[in-house]
Amino acid sequence: MTTSGVWNTKDQGFEMKRKSSFSLLTEEVTRPKPQDASDKLWKLMKHYEANDPESIQKSFARHLEYSLACTRFNFTMEDAYRAAGLVLRDRLMESLNDTNDWYEKQDVKRAYYLSAEYLIGRHMQNAIANLDLEEPFKNAFLDLGMKLEDLTEQEDDPALGNGGLGRLAACFLDSMATLSLPIWGYGIRYSYGMFKQKIDDGRQVEVPDFWLGNGCPFEIPRPDTIYPVRFGGYTEEGADEKGNFCIRWLGGEIVQAMAYDNPIPGFDTFNTNSLRLWRALPSTEFDLDSFSNAKFTDAVEARRRAEDLSAVLYPNDATYEGKELRLRQQYFFVSASLQDILRRFMKRPNFKWEELPEKVAVQMNDTHPTISKVPWDKAWELTKKSLSYTNHTVMPEALEKWPVEMMERLLPRHVQIIGEINLRWCTEPSRPRPLGEGQRGGGGGGRRRRSPACGGGAQCS
Repeated sequence: MTTSGVWNTKDQGFEMKRKSSFSLLTEEVTRPKPQDASDKLWKLMKHYEANDPESIQKSFARHLEYSLACTRFNFTMEDAYRAAGLVLRDRLMESLNDTNDWYEKQDVKRAYYLSAEYLIGRHMQNAIANLDLEEPFKNAFLDLGMKLEDLTEQEDDPALGNGGLGRLAACFLDSMATLSLPIWGYGIRYSYGMFKQKIDDGRQVEVPDFWLGNGCPFEIPRPDTIYPVRFGGYTEEGADEKGNFCIRWLGGEIVQAMAYDNPIPGFDTFNTNSLRLWRALPSTEFDLDSFSNAKFTDAVEARRRAEDLSAVLYPNDATYEGKELRLRQQYFFVSASLQDILRRFMKRPNFKWEELPEKVAVQMNDTHPTISKVPWDKAWELTKKSLSYTNHTVMPEALEKWPVEMMERLLPRHVQIIGEINLRWCTEPSRPRPLGEGQRGGGGGGRRRRSPACGGGAQCS
């Protein structure tokens, strides 16, 4: 069994080299062949993209014409930036795919970092530096009459964080990739990031930052990776197919979470990890009946409500509606992330739930994404061994809280689970007993008794 420690390339029979040196090595370097790949397909894809200036120029011209539908002789600097970004993404994809293939073969323990914000900065300059491609890229575009600095200036900053907390999360991902640790990040693909500032009539004003307006050539849409996230509804007691007591969460509203991957290359290593961001989509695209009855707003109401979840970084929570949207946002991305994590774990041959702590570690960043959902059977021990979180402050005003009434309405099953966890925590031998003789809240061991969530207080946090 391989653990998640830093893997040493020398132990694996090859030397750690900078990625751009592939095209400069005297010996032929080829990509690893997957076990189930056909010989013909592997021969067509076995070579890495060359990193000499002429090869970069050819790739640039190809993306201009075939990916962006521009002519090679009539394009804007924004077009040039997007084409150069796709040239860079080709090389990032090679490293990302090889890294994931390596992790699967070694059956490593993976860690997952969940954060409501990431202040990752511009992709291009960081990726070029980490891939050690400054000189070949600079020379390639100078020969075409363009400065690399002018291209990087075209990129919109994906400001998906407010400051220190988001920057810390981004630095963690960079560090983990550089240390060759198998760690992925998860978050929300906000359409509007941190606000922009400009001067209007001599005064500083804030305007929306629609960073996706010109497209992001570095992100990788994953339309095949979508998970349902439920809000509202009700719980119903019953029995499973084996006759065991269980509680089902039914009804309510379903929102879909679609994945977008952002490659995170390490410095001076072959390793590239990923930041997976979730976009909210409706379960029903369009209500034709409402549209036919001239209720045009109702026809797209489901889409609007879903897109609200991934629209704005940190909506104002001074109002009840703002608090509810934040709760919906945080549960949305945590639920989608844990479904994705468990799907990846369950793809392992002959997986056993008891092995979850040996293969999965979930780190939650600060107080924001602290509502996590895992299957209840065998869940308590697995949860304690697999999940952890960092709190960066103890100031009351920095700790998010939600009314129990809101929790019961949006996440009824989770209020029951929180009550069960609270009672278990209070009744451990090393803990003081709860004030009242609370009843357990429908979860494990065939129990049907209930306990008040959060110790019977007025808010959950």
